[in-house]
Amino acid sequence: MSNDTNEKQNVTKNPSENNHFTEEDLCRIKEFHVGDLPKNSGFVRPFRAAFTDERNNNPVKRLWDAIDAHNSVVIIIYNRSTDSLVFVRQFRPAVYVMISKETQNASSIDEIDFTKQDPKSAVTYEFCAGIVDKKHLSNKEHAHAEILEECGYSVDINSIESVTKYRTGVGTAGPAQELFYVEVTNEMKVNMGGGNSSEQELIVVHEIPVDELYQFVFDQTKAKETSLMFGIMWFLHKKGRLP
Repeated sequence: MSNDTNEKQNVTKNPSENNHFTEEDLCRIKEFHVGDLPKNSGFVRPFRAAFTDERNNNPVKRLWDAIDAHNSVVIIIYNRSTDSLVFVRQFRPAVYVMISKETQNASSIDEIDFTKQDPKSAVTYEFCAGIVDKKHLSNKEHAHAEILEECGYSVDINSIESVTKYRTGVGTAGPAQELFYVEVTNEMKVNMGGGNSSEQELIVVHEIPVDELYQFVFDQTKAKETSLMFGIMWFLHKKGRLP
């Protein structure tokens, strides 16, 4: 994410630099392999917690391995022009590894043959989202920047509503995530979205009509997070669109 004002200027001056990816582009994954995590990772910082669990005066020494993760924002975007919710699709390496492990019944990731797994299985459906990594910006300002960067919509920041906050990945991380809601129209589209190319993001914007959302939530062939499923159900309930 970057400063919203600068982003708008860049869109105006350099329209040819907007991303024009297709869903086929998301699946062009070659030479995939896994290895050890370097200690200087800027996004995943593992640690071990040691503590005593009293358990009714019967102390138990415990250890727990976890990750120091960023807080994040996620935005439900409703397009009034098309009566659809706006999603982003991208290849997720972690999902690819886990699906490959399950499909091949491997006991560890070292046993996976990634040449046998179609990358398309790990192209996820997600809401527009991003980590909170700029201390001078509020969560809403982070959301405002992500809407423009990932989906290409220029919206009034005051039109972005906070829905709720919750914790994610509580078994291994537990960072806070704030869910927002905003409505857009086709006229608000100022670029193709696609994410931050300087961070090598490769994102495709994808809309699903509201009438198809309930079925989509329970379609197990579509890779998606529980927060997305919750957000869709909130939208359908809040807007009186449940079947």
